[in-house]
Amino acid sequence: MNILPSVKLDSKYKEALIDFQSREDIPSIWRETPIEAFIMSQNFGWPIQTTGKPELLIATCIEFRYAMPVPRMYAYVIRRASGRVIGSEFSVGYTLAKGVRHLVMIGHNDCGMSRVPQSAPLMVDAFVDQGWRRETAEEYVKKHAARHAIGDELEALKEEYHRLHRLFPKLMIAPLFVSLYDGKLYLPRWYTQLGPQDTQPGTDPVPDEVIERLP
Repeated sequence: MNILPSVKLDSKYKEALIDFQSREDIPSIWRETPIEAFIMSQNFGWPIQTTGKPELLIATCIEFRYAMPVPRMYAYVIRRASGRVIGSEFSVGYTLAKGVRHLVMIGHNDCGMSRVPQSAPLMVDAFVDQGWRRETAEEYVKKHAARHAIGDELEALKEEYHRLHRLFPKLMIAPLFVSLYDGKLYLPRWYTQLGPQDTQPGTDPVPDEVIERLP
């Protein structure tokens, strides 16, 4: 039987994550928002009250070992390799047009995208099995491996947080980290060390060159 990995048994997370032991551990700017409701639901079993309108956008990994306790008619969900929404900015804009003002980003331990070089040959074989020419498959995997691969899971979450905060400055973004062992959410400690300009919605215009660099 496979044993799911726990952040509590991995020394690299010992000082890097903050455990939500009660509602008081949730950052004050997330209180009374859909972000708080999501955390309380996943970690403490509180029921989510839906209004019939989308209240939240959740961006997380394609990881099959993680299932979100999200009821219907509550949230939009983007699931992409490593949880980053690079290439899905249009989808974020769509949810904004529907009234969503809160984004939850969820990273996780033991992410396969931190081991892309080991998986690349198998991916090439999989594409070839589907009828792709091997040279084409190798070029495709090489190109997109650089786009989707990550190093440290927490550092990748931090980089994507800052990228999205620059692109969508009026969107309240909550970076969270889930332990695959029990599905509990944690707060990355680096978030508590950011200043107000990096955590609260802003009003500065987004430079055109930032938008033009989008894939």
